[in-house]
Amino acid sequence: MSSQITLNAWTGRDLHRALAKMAKIFRLEDDQRMPVMELLKQGTPWHFDFKISDEQAQTAASYLRSLGFDVDLKSFGQAEEDERAAEERDIPNLTSSSGLGLSMGFNGQGGELFVLYLVNLLKTVFTLGIYHFWAKTKVRNYLWGKTSFAKDSFAYHGTGTELFKGFLIFGLILVAIVGLAAVGQVYTGISEDTLTTILSVIFAMVFPILMVGAWRYRLSRTSWRGIRFSFRGKRMDAFGLYFKGYLLTLLTLGFYWAYFKTNRERFWRENSYFGDKKFEFTGEGKEIFARSVGALLLSILTLGIYWFWFNAYLQRYFWSHTRITGGTFKFTATGGQWFGLLIVNLLLLVVSLGIAFPWVLVRTRSFIATHLTLEGYVNLDKVVQGMKISGAVGEEVMDAFDVPMDIG
Repeated sequence: MSSQITLNAWTGRDLHRALAKMAKIFRLEDDQRMPVMELLKQGTPWHFDFKISDEQAQTAASYLRSLGFDVDLKSFGQAEEDERAAEERDIPNLTSSSGLGLSMGFNGQGGELFVLYLVNLLKTVFTLGIYHFWAKTKVRNYLWGKTSFAKDSFAYHGTGTELFKGFLIFGLILVAIVGLAAVGQVYTGISEDTLTTILSVIFAMVFPILMVGAWRYRLSRTSWRGIRFSFRGKRMDAFGLYFKGYLLTLLTLGFYWAYFKTNRERFWRENSYFGDKKFEFTGEGKEIFARSVGALLLSILTLGIYWFWFNAYLQRYFWSHTRITGGTFKFTATGGQWFGLLIVNLLLLVVSLGIAFPWVLVRTRSFIATHLTLEGYVNLDKVVQGMKISGAVGEEVMDAFDVPMDIG
């Protein structure tokens, strides 16, 4: 069962707060929220296009009413949903049977990306680095827009302003930590090496927490066919997972690594959602343990080269144990193909002195898209927009840190 939210009017007192919260709940852009509010102030109803689960609708409606909105909910039974979908949807049905699969695609061009990087570089230089955050957003807009699934492109909704604010917050916290450490060194007389070790431990402990905020930010700003992704993992769960993993890996001289790696993949994948549909992960550390021990030995004997083959195996294993709406992902790249991609990319970067980076990025994205599909009985047509009112629980402060990382 799902529901559709309709806002009939607004009679609250704090317009600024109501606008901000309404925009956050419904993912409205800055230029969309005021026209919606003007309609409501005139008594003209506004419908949220996406259906959401009844539980989410009730939570959202209760919160909206506390802000002064007059809210109606319309529930849809299964028969009504099917009829409404048949009447309104003019896109191909997203149901595939075994053997067909739904494929990824990427149609970006190195030349186009190079021009974008060049323009971004010039603007960043002329603004003394400040434009960097808007430059990053433009690159993501390009890459997301050129990436497709089942022939429909993704969209990126992040802004440079969000990244800039996140950078300022992170900078203030960083300055505070370093400042307190310096004061502590003066009054306690600890050595510089000891201080460096303490700071390293602090950042190692904080890093998983920042990763959750970064991944939540990236997914919440990504959509496909108008449906947003989201991440619902908790920061302290990530902290506990990584603390335990690093400690046991150290105490077992690396033998716990396979279990730690698999647990990390489970955390990031199972807490990721597309609309109201959760990704599922069934991988087990014991299934890759023997292979990981062998890979370590072979990597030493081959001066690290075998690790490319092991990494390709891990990607095939993890994707083959990732499911959503009845379908299972399949990644087909072999170690030789992965090694060939990275060697050519490295040569391009060395020969061009880094200028070929846009082409390297395009080659890598195309490679991944070519080898990744979603197979089985897949039905994404019944996905409805999942909403989390993160602003109500104070989550937004760290969500824009956007820490560079490779999840898992």
